[in-house]
Amino acid sequence: TTPAVGDRRGTAAVLEGCVMPELYGRVNRATVAVLARSGFEVRVPKGHVCCGSLHAHNGDLDGARELARKTIDAYETLVDERGAPMPIVLNSAGCGAHMREYEHLFDAADPWRVRAKAFAARVQDLSVFLATPNARAGLDAALAKGPRTNADLGRVTWDDPCHLCHAQGVRKEPRALLDRVPGLERVELEHSELCCGSAGIYSMLRPADSEAIFAPKVAALDATGARVLVTANPGCQLQWETGLARERRDVKVLHLAEVLERATRPAGR
Repeated sequence: TTPAVGDRRGTAAVLEGCVMPELYGRVNRATVAVLARSGFEVRVPKGHVCCGSLHAHNGDLDGARELARKTIDAYETLVDERGAPMPIVLNSAGCGAHMREYEHLFDAADPWRVRAKAFAARVQDLSVFLATPNARAGLDAALAKGPRTNADLGRVTWDDPCHLCHAQGVRKEPRALLDRVPGLERVELEHSELCCGSAGIYSMLRPADSEAIFAPKVAALDATGARVLVTANPGCQLQWETGLARERRDVKVLHLAEVLERATRPAGR
């Protein structure tokens, strides 16, 4: 449990995940920090590891179903002070897309289908949650306490994770949040909804094809003149980081949560 900072606006549950703690623990910490500074007490269930998205994406539906049951069990116990289920906030677009479709893992006659449908209705991407009026007001208050300008980030651009824009239909919220950051200059990335070549474990199974898919993304990034590339999925973040290092580009890759954490960090911290 992480307590809310300042005026308490509510509670939220967060998925720690399996990839994020190992590769991007800093993104999880940034996610919790932003939510707390926006006035939300943050809960993470003990012992939960994986939502099963990679299993489902790669055909292991039995494994995906087992992990879905464990995930539902873990989060059903998390309720607010009124006994209402907490929203479940995701910083991994792939996990979010999968969890929002949990009910489709189970047959119509399976009692788990009803529970899965109710669970899925609670799942929200971080950008969607922060765009709600209550959370947005809390975030604005936190931004007001942060740096007056974030010009040190320079020009930034947003790359749409496929699992966010295509699977969940989330496009405007991340851009709107970036535009709320004082002093940040955001430019559009051409063809930002094209795949970067990560696609779960595709980049590991077919690295040459993955690099070929990534090449036009680098050209589009070069055209923006951006010094920071922002995304919201661990696979995409890893693909961009390794790809830009390979191409010797001096561009920093940040998760949306990392940008917002910087922008809400109180002076002197």
